[in-house]
Amino acid sequence: MMKAVGMDSPLVAPVKPADLKPRRAVFRLGAPVAATLLVVAYTIAVSLVVVPSNVDVSWLLTVGERVLGDERLYADIAEGNPPFSTWLYLPFLVMERLTGLAAEIWVSVGLAAFAVTSVYYSARVLVRGDEKPLKQCVWIIPAAVFVVLFLFPPDFGQREQIAVIALLPWLALLSARDRAADFRAGSVAERFGAGVGAGIFVMIKPPYSVLSLAVPAMVIALQRRSLHPLLTTENMVGGTLTVVYLVVLAVFMQPFFTEVLPLLRQVYLPLRIPVFGMLMLWPVTMFAGMAAATLVMVYPGRLHRDAKILLLAGAAYVPAFVIMGKGWTYQALPFLTFGVLALMLQSIRLKPLQSLPALAKTGALLGLFSIVKLIVVQQSLAFAQPRSDLDAAAVAVSRVTDHPTFMSIGSQLQAGNPLARMVGARVVARNPSAWMVNDAGILIQLAQDPAQRLDLETLRQEYILAIARELAAKRPDIVVDDGTAEPRAPTPLRDNVTIAKALEGYRALLQNGSVTVLIRADIKARQ
Repeated sequence: MMKAVGMDSPLVAPVKPADLKPRRAVFRLGAPVAATLLVVAYTIAVSLVVVPSNVDVSWLLTVGERVLGDERLYADIAEGNPPFSTWLYLPFLVMERLTGLAAEIWVSVGLAAFAVTSVYYSARVLVRGDEKPLKQCVWIIPAAVFVVLFLFPPDFGQREQIAVIALLPWLALLSARDRAADFRAGSVAERFGAGVGAGIFVMIKPPYSVLSLAVPAMVIALQRRSLHPLLTTENMVGGTLTVVYLVVLAVFMQPFFTEVLPLLRQVYLPLRIPVFGMLMLWPVTMFAGMAAATLVMVYPGRLHRDAKILLLAGAAYVPAFVIMGKGWTYQALPFLTFGVLALMLQSIRLKPLQSLPALAKTGALLGLFSIVKLIVVQQSLAFAQPRSDLDAAAVAVSRVTDHPTFMSIGSQLQAGNPLARMVGARVVARNPSAWMVNDAGILIQLAQDPAQRLDLETLRQEYILAIARELAAKRPDIVVDDGTAEPRAPTPLRDNVTIAKALEGYRALLQNGSVTVLIRADIKARQ
């Protein structure tokens, strides 16, 4: 007989109180992951659909495509940058050939993956220590991904952006080492990866970029009175890569020194904004403001090492920006990115705002204002740069011919390079445009010495004759020149007598504010 169940016996098993910790942990990690994926999706969508193709990235993709087609760099192609700038984009072009998807898509996807990997790698190195604020403020991961990936939409894909992403693990490892009494941190793989990233950073822009590594390491070495910060594994790896690259450049790329550098010295480097003017440009003043805000917000305490190292790396890049003297935003991207990241990493260590001294509150608010202003202005530029002119030109070319041969004689790189990529053209010109003619013309107007003006005029005529000979010899299907709104030499190059003669047999296909498209008259429109 079964034993009767007592009235006080439970009919069901007692329910234990639900443990909410796993759910909270999942939400705490899941939300940043979702935010990171949203940042990636936004970046890819806007970079491919909204932002006009970056002229420098388009040209380097074109150069890489021609190199893969067995053309010789600095012989068949006149590229003003050292070869690593071209090699950097070859993986995207290889993926284009393997998959049939445009290299521009792979640039967007590849940079997004690179940025997420670099930020995660850097955060893991920093969190491994006693960094409780980093563990609590996981929102900083998607925020940092956004800053390094798409804070500057018009400059997306530039070499300087790739350089910043590559250097982050090295900076994180330096900070983690500085936290340890014996200056040890990171696994062998992490040290090696950080060293490769440091080498990439230097090789992208030698010698300008060296100070961004040297200054933080030297400051820590002086503070510790030790050479250990200079002789780490990652420094040896990065230094070895750089030395090997320079040897390859000197031995196998001699035309860069004999052909390219003389041209740059003649007409590119002399066109510089004065030092004082460079120091007054908004990128420099904004970085100074962000650095000041970061220093003030910790009053009366001390700057955290993470923020300190980032600010040192950023400040050490400012002289390179000033020396280059061009004032282009993409050249300021490294120190501006480091400045924003320093503000973010310092802010997560602040006490509640209401408990801060008045001066620290001022610094915190100034830092927040700087970041918000930079984000709003730069993101608005992504949608304020119309690409309708380029789209119209691409449609006009595609209607009459497929995969045309192509040459630009514009005064700048602006329209020619993206347009060539958009229509699948084969660029046959040795130079990306007639920029050297335009720059020589500007220098002629600025020169006060009659002998110097004569030399520049001689050079300008030589460049024009070379372009005319190339036009006559190669007879490209499409020739593009400045549009009605583009800055140019005193007259459009197509109106020069020598060039006009070489363009006999061409007719105007389209002209708008960005580009003038000429097509060979014997090419009939496709039915």
